[in-house]
Amino acid sequence: MTRVPNNYSNEMVRILREINTFRLSHPNITQFKESYFTYEDEFAIVTELAESNLQAFRENTELNNAQIAGIMIQILKGTIHLHNQNIMHRDLSPDNILVFENGQKFKICDFGMAQLLSSSNSYVGKPFFKAPEIDSGEEFSYSTQVDIWSLGVILYYMCTKKYQYQGKTIAKIKQQDFSKYILLEGEQKVFEPLLNKMLQHNPALRIDAFQVLLELCQLNNEQFNKHLEIEEQKQIHHSPSNDEAKSAFALTIQSTDAFVNEIINKLGDFNYGAIDKVHPNPNRIFMPLIKYDDGTIYQGEYDTITKQRDGRGRYILSDGGVYDGFWKNDQRDGYGRLIIFDGDYYIGEQKDGNKNGYGKYYHYISGNIYEGQWVNGNSEGLGLYKWRDGDSDYYYGQWVNGKRQGVGVFTYSNVYSKEWWADINKEI
Repeated sequence: MTRVPNNYSNEMVRILREINTFRLSHPNITQFKESYFTYEDEFAIVTELAESNLQAFRENTELNNAQIAGIMIQILKGTIHLHNQNIMHRDLSPDNILVFENGQKFKICDFGMAQLLSSSNSYVGKPFFKAPEIDSGEEFSYSTQVDIWSLGVILYYMCTKKYQYQGKTIAKIKQQDFSKYILLEGEQKVFEPLLNKMLQHNPALRIDAFQVLLELCQLNNEQFNKHLEIEEQKQIHHSPSNDEAKSAFALTIQSTDAFVNEIINKLGDFNYGAIDKVHPNPNRIFMPLIKYDDGTIYQGEYDTITKQRDGRGRYILSDGGVYDGFWKNDQRDGYGRLIIFDGDYYIGEQKDGNKNGYGKYYHYISGNIYEGQWVNGNSEGLGLYKWRDGDSDYYYGQWVNGKRQGVGVFTYSNVYSKEWWADINKEI
């Protein structure tokens, strides 16, 4: 990257953005080593050495459906990590996906275009992968859904080795005919439904990153839940102490409610990760069972000095609800999942015994879903609410104390409306 005198400020913003994004730690994001300016005033970033990029890899490698899905799952996990940090990549393409470990590991790179959601009204990405809303001239800024479009075109390329459909960019085709269905041939036809959900012209109707990941896991017969946990908990450093901790950490207690256990079985085992990824505590031991006077029970890690839950563990509430996740000072603290006795469940971050941070809440009876930010147990900040009845019904915008309040975009029956909400009755 060369610094141009009359564009110095923009170049510095881009440089700082790239450095900041590369510092994100994730197995599917290229590792940042260092950065510097050369004597020729060129900016250089040093990253881990890759074998090739996805474009070269695909051109020289025949892939079956399982391999295509596996590669896309890795790219999706890196993308979800970016989106969880409120960052759009905005330039996802096969030459920005690097290949490692003899074609077994795939990582996102080239973050010069990556930008925080609060500044999302400019775009200079590659035309084959540019989402149609970027050129729509709408007043409101676009969202992380532009990355989903780019991933859809990448999936199309993985299946066909082509960037264009019937001689045109897919975005141009969709602008001319919103309902145009993109067809695939041969064995790759199984990806057709997912592909067309990713390439919806209307970004509000476009499937989100978590849904894409879920459908890819289903196509590949993989358990969705194992891909949801934060990556800091997935990287296990093998050592004798860790192996001992892992062998001792086998949770067996179950809820007293058969309905809750049924939901847990559908979600799959909760992967807690390695003990060295939990906050350090020399007084921590594994307790096979603790029964409390209020009828609750606990199995997991425990501080022998403070007599408090501390580390990884499962907690069964007196009403049959279950929390699997991380603890600190006897409070839910860290990543976890909470299954409520009525069938609702939450998967996401916890702090001080409450939902705090990023998470997803599933309403069992209605089938509605909220995905976004939480503060002290309530939806607060930017969030997406989806109604089960009809794929076109969404609210994407600001929340305050569990209610829609502030600026948001509401879609109903394929119609956009940009609205201000201050409705104290609109609880999730």
